[in-house]
Amino acid sequence: MSQYFEIRWHGRGGQGTVTGAKSLAEAVQGTGKYVTAFPEYGPERRGAPVRAFNRFAADSVRIHTPVQNPNLVIIVDPTLIGNPQLTEGTHDGVVFIVNTEKSAEETRKILKLDNNTVYTVPANRISRELFGREIPNSAMLGAFARAFPEIISLERLIEESRHIFEDILGKDLVEKNLEAVRRGHQEGDQA
Repeated sequence: MSQYFEIRWHGRGGQGTVTGAKSLAEAVQGTGKYVTAFPEYGPERRGAPVRAFNRFAADSVRIHTPVQNPNLVIIVDPTLIGNPQLTEGTHDGVVFIVNTEKSAEETRKILKLDNNTVYTVPANRISRELFGREIPNSAMLGAFARAFPEIISLERLIEESRHIFEDILGKDLVEKNLEAVRRGHQEGDQA
């Protein structure tokens, strides 16, 4: 990895979008890469649109501006689909990971993408089943490992996430979040 790998997350306040970006950065950092993770807020309230960003590199990351031309777009809130900001600054080859129960092919058409790989993951359903509410960020981490195993494998993501989750969650929630990561990796579709 000689250049930056850049990610732009789109979600809403209260869904764990920012926590997801920070957790992914910490996990990837555990593999020896340099990382950054930072949010960009609009009105700071639950339900307001939020963006977060990651940069990964083999060498120091010296740029701390919002990601304009991502390698990956992660859409945490499916109600944002159709918003032109989701595809802003993207090009053929940019990968999309989308929290939706729709097929990857259907989602690609809705986003008006032609030459992009799209992964879909039913992260809201997974989190409802595990936590009783929609907190899709852990399932989205699993989908990331599925899409980019060369950056972090599922096994390494589980190992690193366990340490991260143990610092911020109770034991029962650690195991549920690790299960969400596993299911996010296994469930879903790709086109």
